[in-house]
Parts: sequence; structure tokens; C-alpha cells
Amino acid sequence: MHSDQGPYRELYEAILDYDGAGLAEDVVLPWARAHEAERRWFGALAAARVTEVPARTIEDCWRLYAMSRVCDLLRLGFARRPGYGGGWTIAVPPTAYDEFMAAFEMQRIGEPRFHPFFHEVVIVEQDADDDASPRVLAEQWPGHTLGPLLFARAGVRVAAGRRHLFKEIAEGSTLYWAYARNNRPAQDLSHGWGGNSQWRTRFRRDYAIAGEFFYNVDATPGPPDPEDDLTADEWRELVRHRCFVRCAKPHGDRFPYDRSHREPRP
Repeated sequence: MHSDQGPYRELYEAILDYDGAGLAEDVVLPWARAHEAERRWFGALAAARVTEVPARTIEDCWRLYAMSRVCDLLRLGFARRPGYGGGWTIAVPPTAYDEFMAAFEMQRIGEPRFHPFFHEVVIVEQDADDDASPRVLAEQWPGHTLGPLLFARAGVRVAAGRRHLFKEIAEGSTLYWAYARNNRPAQDLSHGWGGNSQWRTRFRRDYAIAGEFFYNVDATPGPPDPEDDLTADEWRELVRHRCFVRCAKPHGDRFPYDRSHREPRP
């Protein structure tokens, strides 16, 4: 674990150790108020204006990951899937979550039209028209950006035809680049590592810049896998949505972390 991640690990462990009814008031919000240097660091990211994908040190990406892991915990109460054994009981009120994110200058995503850059599929209402494009019906939790950098996508309930989203796949396939969810399997590169090593996980950086979307910009392509059974379109689906939404192939043992994508913004 890098020293920059120390405050976030302390908060993470305090959240897990808390036994009471006022997690936000007793732990989360006081921590945010007490860490002015962290608020300034995130505020500088939020204020950045760039014309191309900026370079970031690995330490910066570790720091972003540490915050993202904390925020994954804070969102767990916003989407619970009946019968799914995620096992997490952490919950904070939506107003407290909003206050926490605002303290770090996170800018709330306000995109009304569904797009996988901005939206994580949580619930699918299958449209009778197979060709019906996905449309947002409700927000399960808000998403946030730091200027052009996507920090966390909004979780949404959507309606869509099967040409775009299969309910049984889009709701339950493994979500990559995610530490924890209460509604589906989640996986990131920290899983399986020891208590210190797992924190040295790079935050996935996606950017909206100059009319384009850039996905997973720090990916370093690996050698071709001779057992790779996914088509180029299926890999693109996995990188854009961070899970399968139509592909019915096995979803739990993939390695999308070395793949990136770039496309025009609609």
C-alpha cells in the first residue's frame, strides 16, 4: 500500500468495523471533513481542463482506486438483488452519499440518455420490441465525474429490447473493474492479493474529451491468448459495459484489463 492510500484504507476499515445505525454521521462525513488535503487533491482533478488524455502517475491511479473502493462500499445499500448472496450490509442514506461526493468536488452525471460510458446497468425491463434502444427509467445511485475523468458510473434501471440488452445477462454477468456489488458478481485486479498488495491496483481511467470517449486508457495490450473465444464485438461489449449485456459465453473468468476502446461521443 502506498502512503497516499493510507487515509482511504483507514476509512475503508472503519466502515467495515462499524457497528451502529449512523455510519454516515459517525464515520464517513467526519472523515471527509477532517481530510482537507484529500479534498484539495480531488478538487484539482475536478477543475482540470484538458484537450487530450493526460498522463497520471501510478501513485495517482492507486489513490483514485483507494477512493473508488470506499465509494463502492458506500453504494452497496442502493441496489440489493433478492436472493443474491453478496453478503454486504453496509448502507448510508443517499443524502449523505451526495454530501460525501460533493466534499471532494465530484460532479454529478446528468446524462438523461443511456450510454455505457455514463451508466451501469442494474435492472433491465425487457421491452417487447426487440429493437427498442435502451432508455433510462430510474437511477439507483448517482454517477460522478472529475472534470473530463469518469469517476463512477450511475447505476440505472433501463428498458431495452433484446437486440441491445438481455435481461438475464445484463443483470447478472460479472462486473469487472468493480470491487464490490450487492446485486451481481464483481471483480477487479485487487481480488486474490494480500492485505497490502491489493491496494496497489490501478484505477480504470475513462475520459470524455473533445467529442470522444476513451475507455481504459492505461491498458497495456498483452500477447494474444490462443484460447480466446470472444469476437472483437464481444470484447468491445465487455470493455464498454464492463460486463456482458448480450454475450452468452462464460463471464466469470475473463481478463479485459489489458484492453481499451475509443469512439465518438454521440
